[in-house]
Amino acid sequence: MKRLVSVTVVLLLIFAGAIFAFGASKKEAAPSKVLNIWTWEGYAPDEVVKKFEEETGIKVNVSYYSDNGELIAKLRASQGKGADLVYPSVTLVRQAMDYNLYQPLDESRIDLDAIIPEILKGSEGLGGIINGKRYAVPYTFGASGIMYNYEAIPEGVDSYGALFDEKYAGKITYRATLHSFIAAGLYLGLGHEMRDIYKDEETARPILDKVLAFLIEKKPLVKKYWTSRQENIELMTTGGCIVGMGWDGTGWYLAKEGYPIKWITPKEGALTWIDTVAMPVGAENIDNAYKWINFMLKPENAGKMVELGGFMSAVKGALDYVPADQAKLMKESYPPDAHYWWYGEELSWWSDMMSEYIEKLKAAK
Repeated sequence: MKRLVSVTVVLLLIFAGAIFAFGASKKEAAPSKVLNIWTWEGYAPDEVVKKFEEETGIKVNVSYYSDNGELIAKLRASQGKGADLVYPSVTLVRQAMDYNLYQPLDESRIDLDAIIPEILKGSEGLGGIINGKRYAVPYTFGASGIMYNYEAIPEGVDSYGALFDEKYAGKITYRATLHSFIAAGLYLGLGHEMRDIYKDEETARPILDKVLAFLIEKKPLVKKYWTSRQENIELMTTGGCIVGMGWDGTGWYLAKEGYPIKWITPKEGALTWIDTVAMPVGAENIDNAYKWINFMLKPENAGKMVELGGFMSAVKGALDYVPADQAKLMKESYPPDAHYWWYGEELSWWSDMMSEYIEKLKAAK
């Protein structure tokens, strides 16, 4: 009898221990209530973040970066940790994979049917899919073009040539980046050659040398090279600039706020990009990340991002949730006869080369 009691006690203790261990493991595996996002200004407006937090109970931490190079540098320094989602331009995804910075996305957990088919397909050939695996999903798309103050320039402008026109000396702003090199090249009539700058260094350098010399010659006309969306806004509103190169979303935002600013697709072509959402290899809150992705693939949420951030969404029907006057403005910027110039893939050798030319432009006196 004593032996039976002892065995029973032992079994009860084992059972209790199992329950305790199971309870502890359940506690340890409790769903995370945090999501860390690194993104561009305007891609995660406070109102949209608040709605997601209220619906899910997940706290969203948003940090910003100013360009793709900074994003790659941050991810390399952290070994892909610190962020659950990031927003690289699709043409920079393959370069990031030289350092294994992203993990493949689980397509079964993403509502890909919500994305504009042309944008989804276009992204796949530019770095969205690598070796048969999807690493990035389109989030926004748009272009760099010309914005100008129509009160100061009532006759309007239609070309990148306005950026290099002496009659606007001291009232011009653009970035000392790839975008200005391409704009200058297109203005100089180097349409086919600018596409060749992605081929190899031997082909690219003579073309870039020519464009660099032109940009250095025109540098005295520039009031300031802007480095962030906010700086671009300030230069075009209170900084004395009346013409510049900028993102379509920035131009629409300024028009919406009542400034006499118009953004146009230049006759040489708008420099068109696709920004995507990707998951770093060190992402910790993966379930929350997929919840955010699908939350932003709902047209009403994508439309709110467009309204507040000013960028075009890759989601079908997003403009149906944007105020009519804003939607009209966006459609007018891209008339049926508009020309587009798609960026090429920016591989490591190419980025190193472009960084060299950009630094030469910045350092030139």
